[in-house]
Amino acid sequence: MRLSEDTVVRHLRDRGVLAPDSPATASVLSGGVSGATFLVVAEGGPVVRTYVVKQPLPFLAVADEWPARVERAGVEAAALRWYGELTPAHLPRLVDYDPGGYVVTMTAAPSRWTEWRKALLAGVVDVAAGTTLGRVLGTWHAATARPGARERLAAYGDLTMFVELRGDPYHRTVAARRPDLAAPVLGCLDELLTRPRCLVHGDFSPKNVLVDPAGAAGGLWVLDHEVAHAGNPVFDVAFMLHHLVMKGVHLADRPDGLEVVARLARCAEAFRTAYAQAGGLAVDEEAVVRHTGALLLARVHGKSPAAYLTGEGAAAVSALGARAVVGGLGGVADLFPRAPVGEDAART
Repeated sequence: MRLSEDTVVRHLRDRGVLAPDSPATASVLSGGVSGATFLVVAEGGPVVRTYVVKQPLPFLAVADEWPARVERAGVEAAALRWYGELTPAHLPRLVDYDPGGYVVTMTAAPSRWTEWRKALLAGVVDVAAGTTLGRVLGTWHAATARPGARERLAAYGDLTMFVELRGDPYHRTVAARRPDLAAPVLGCLDELLTRPRCLVHGDFSPKNVLVDPAGAAGGLWVLDHEVAHAGNPVFDVAFMLHHLVMKGVHLADRPDGLEVVARLARCAEAFRTAYAQAGGLAVDEEAVVRHTGALLLARVHGKSPAAYLTGEGAAAVSALGARAVVGGLGGVADLFPRAPVGEDAART
């Protein structure tokens, strides 16, 4: 049964999350393309409890046809348990998983917290958030790669959902639409599919990070774990970096654009440094840059183009991705623009 704003509270009562007579209200949370998400507020008793309830869609809500198995809800529930054991302060707590309806229920973040993507797009860059995210991701990769974790990691060995949600709509779509870059892009995908080392989040991006408005020191959560899989850790590092780079390209033309880009570059460096210090595995800068390039191309030529990139920005990201994926850049710092995008376009 597909949940709705009218039925989600009854679902939680039927699952025993809420008492039968507990008063509660539900509202729809917007912004995602992969499923129906609701905020439920239970008002009974001295403490108000809030939950987020998610049910995946069989097709993502994007312009291109993009099927995705609803079983990914079970992957998210399992990943929430494992990651929650490692860094409980930095993600919601799993409250319930209904395998019959593919429904995940978790605790909700404080209402004042905001999506980190919104802050970045406004030019507000909290470098400390990069540090925290690097430490969290490095901890996840290191812990799930240990010999004692092999049996548990094996449960995430089916890469079907990763291919449906990333490989096909990103790498293979780019290869079809940019045949001139097919070889290096598909080479990156081959590395992702054949070198499993740890539990990879698969969607480690600013849109899936909630932070206290005062900054990461006040609290930070990582969300949306449904693409988790046994894979190559370079994907998570490159995924975060390509988002920071795109924000830099997008904001470079502001009056203070180059100052914002410099802060984004410092944030990226803080992220990578903390990641390495926490034992993260993807520390080969050459590989990180190539994979970041493939993802930059995907956000222009793939099935999930970045909505805020238009005109010159999209062209700049495409050109940057093309250089990066073939090994044409010296390092991560070279991914960030050094001049307003408009000026670069005028010179060419």
